[in-house]
Formats: sequence, structure tokens, C-alpha cells
Amino acid sequence: MAHRCQQMDKRILSWGLASPALRALLSLNINTIDDLLLYTREEVAAAHGMGKTGLDRIDAGLMALGIAWDK
Repeated sequence: MAHRCQQMDKRILSWGLASPALRALLSLNINTIDDLLLYTREEVAAAHGMGKTGLDRIDAGLMALGIAWDK
């Protein structure tokens, strides 16, 4: 997974997501903030490995960037 995470936006990596949450994003081909915003919160939540803590960290990360996520 380390190689695949190297392609991920450093802003996403800075959110401190656990490995299962990172794998969940990668399984949806999410590598950038723009990729993430193509999905609703519910769609990301349904990905295997994504839990409440991961979603909370994504919410906080997006909020810090001033980005509203379609909930």
C-alpha cells in the first residue's frame, strides 16, 4: 500500500487516517481532494474499511480547507 499512498494528495495523508481508511479511499480510486468530492459522504462511508473516525477526520480536513462536502 505504501507505493499507492505515495500518489495520494499530501493534504489527505496529513489528516492522519488509519490504514483501513486509506485503503477504503484507494479502493474508490480517490487520490486527490477533487476525487474525494466526486463522492458523497455516504458513498465513502460505505467503503470497506471506512469508519466513523476516518469520516470525522475527513470532515475536519475538508473543513480546515474551507470545503463543504456533499452530505
